[in-house]
Amino acid sequence: MFLRCLLVPTAPGIDPTKRLDAALRLGRPLHAHIGVSFMAPGPEHVLAGMAGLVPMDCATIEAIERGVRESAAEAQAALRAWCAREGVAFGMSGGRLDATFATWTELSGEVEPLLTLAGRVSDLVIVDRPDPAHPFTGRALDTALFSVGRPTMMVGETVPYDLLDHVMIAWNGSLEATRLIGQSITLLHEAARVTVVHARTERFEEARAADLCGYLRWHGIVAEAATLDVGDGPSVGAAILAEAGRGDASMLALGAYTHSRVREFLLGGVTRHVVEHARIPVLMAH
Repeated sequence: MFLRCLLVPTAPGIDPTKRLDAALRLGRPLHAHIGVSFMAPGPEHVLAGMAGLVPMDCATIEAIERGVRESAAEAQAALRAWCAREGVAFGMSGGRLDATFATWTELSGEVEPLLTLAGRVSDLVIVDRPDPAHPFTGRALDTALFSVGRPTMMVGETVPYDLLDHVMIAWNGSLEATRLIGQSITLLHEAARVTVVHARTERFEEARAADLCGYLRWHGIVAEAATLDVGDGPSVGAAILAEAGRGDASMLALGAYTHSRVREFLLGGVTRHVVEHARIPVLMAH
């Protein structure tokens, strides 16, 4: 699967700079375009959440609409400034589709349906790690993983200058990890180094790292295999992140929520640990 359309969803009060940087560092080697979608609730959605707190009159609706317009204008100006700073064309230039450029769209409504539809006509959705102070970030990650059907990249604290320097794949043979590999072959082709790590758990013999390395070789990708000696449970996530740190991985790739989200929330799990603690970008699929 080619990765040509990278989606960066954003909203009022959200700074997308780190995600734009990540999109650019993927976009240039992949000849992909960066689509920035500004998603803001319409007056009806804002008022629904404020029912009984403010009068629902024309002045209130006007104030909400004006606030959204101002936020959108500020966000677009910030994107244009980023494009100028990074040497990225704003809007299509000369009709060339093999160049990296940024586009801007404004959408009104709830995050989930907007991001679902926009993500399904994109190849990769780039989101922030969930931040309780900004509910949009958690809603965006959940929607990207569970509703879009495309790979999701979560950007954490740092964005390595070369995202494709060393991609580390956490492999367990799950359906989720299999989907991710199938949807990311183009990206793995561009990586300078690929490592497949497999945690030695009670299901270790069901899927070996060497098998995936053999499959990747058929696609022209030479990958190293590594085994992590660790027990089952949340400690697997910590072991994977520690291995990524030791190997100076620039990106981690794993299937997300192999177990149910309820189980991971109650008992902990690999995905939950990685989402909460990963410093480098994480490529995921469910």
